[in-house]
Amino acid sequence: MKALVTGGAGLIGSALCRRLLAQGAQVLCVDDLSLGSLRHIEDFRSSPGFEFAEWDVSRPDWHAPLRGRTFDLLAHLAANSDISLGRERPETDRSRTFDTTFEALRAARALSIPRLLFGSTSAVYGAEPVMPTPEACPAMHPVSVYGAAKLASEAFISAFVENYGLNAWVYRFGNVVGRQLTHGAIFDFVARLRRDPTELVVLGDGRQAKTYIDVEDCVSGMLHALDKSPAGRTHAQRFQVFNLSTTGTTSVREIAEETVAVMTGGKTRIRYGASAVGWVGDVARTSLDVGRMLSLGWKPRLDSTAAVKESIRTYTEWSR
Repeated sequence: MKALVTGGAGLIGSALCRRLLAQGAQVLCVDDLSLGSLRHIEDFRSSPGFEFAEWDVSRPDWHAPLRGRTFDLLAHLAANSDISLGRERPETDRSRTFDTTFEALRAARALSIPRLLFGSTSAVYGAEPVMPTPEACPAMHPVSVYGAAKLASEAFISAFVENYGLNAWVYRFGNVVGRQLTHGAIFDFVARLRRDPTELVVLGDGRQAKTYIDVEDCVSGMLHALDKSPAGRTHAQRFQVFNLSTTGTTSVREIAEETVAVMTGGKTRIRYGASAVGWVGDVARTSLDVGRMLSLGWKPRLDSTAAVKESIRTYTEWSR
């Protein structure tokens, strides 16, 4: 397999590149390093079959140097994953989340890449969907600019599938965690404790509860669905959507207490806010119906809370 991975130096992208290389694929990793890092790919950057290009996928001409090359798969993971940043500067998600998708689709068409893997998000469902939330959720009203940009991206992917013969696998991730974090509650808590180990300030009342998935389980699920649910003839068989997460949920309070336990032996005072959400655009509770993934024979290694605990331990060690 020849794979093109956008956002390949991020948390999920680097894990996917590593997994593809281990399976014998040739991988071109593209990243503008705005959130990704060369450190994420340093352990395999010199591997045979791996290339890295520092390109901005939101630019219309980003794929021009690839004309004449062939790829079997485009895994599009380039996005602004910092949801609060999107609220402060909504143009960030227009450019880094939606424009990157549109230009990745144009690249797939220009280069005749037959298969697309797309990293979407549970944020497309909004704040009050039925839970556990199925892929066929009847009403999807995102409350973050990030979620809106991802939902718009899904719509364009669906149209490209119909108009240009593309086959797409869309994954609505839960909160992905792991060793090489770039954002999120664990990332923020560790940074705050390093600045002040005596007190940890938590946005919101700590009762927010979401579903988390380990990054290795995430990429195994992506490739498992690609293998076990091949494209068919109908639009629904060529534009496939999967909730990709684990069972169970983990509260912000649990994350804060575990981070304090690992970093300071539980000696830090935790101060919670009064709000039921962490910030405007935050979703207080998520719980995804992952029955479709499980029906394919996929099984995650870790449940939500175990994934969080492992991430806290490995990220604090890796980020020293």
